[in-house]
Amino acid sequence: MLQKILVAIGDSPDSEQVFAAGLTLAQKLDAQILLLHVLDPLVPHGLSTVASPLIGGILPMINEVEIDRYIKAWKEYERQGVELLQSYAERAKELHIKAEILQNYGDSGPLICEAAKNWSAAAILMGRNQKSMLSEAFLGSTSNYVLHHAACSVMIIQLPA
Repeated sequence: MLQKILVAIGDSPDSEQVFAAGLTLAQKLDAQILLLHVLDPLVPHGLSTVASPLIGGILPMINEVEIDRYIKAWKEYERQGVELLQSYAERAKELHIKAEILQNYGDSGPLICEAAKNWSAAAILMGRNQKSMLSEAFLGSTSNYVLHHAACSVMIIQLPA
């Protein structure tokens, strides 16, 4: 029944718990896994905003040095994501679990749902961090989005606040 499980890996140190749960589930069900990491372009990666007297100090001042620094930080972020996925895939293979990796960038919720549909996943396994009600109301929740939009079953691992 659950032969293909997408495991959504986040940037937090708690993603190890989500991965471990995915391994356990895949072992019990003799399933294969897709390890997905979504790079969030809205997370700052070194591009700074400095004061501009022209509009009261809120205009981002972008120059070649800042752009180069941003590009280097972004490439490092991508590299770290791929290395994490590869290390998880190797650990899965040691347990005789077939594991594929995928890294993409954009809005996590829709990308997780799209990847699950394209890979024909029977289930999605992902973590959920406790957010304040105000934060969740304004920023939304990836797990809430996936829970309501995925075309397959969704298992949420509650992570520490």
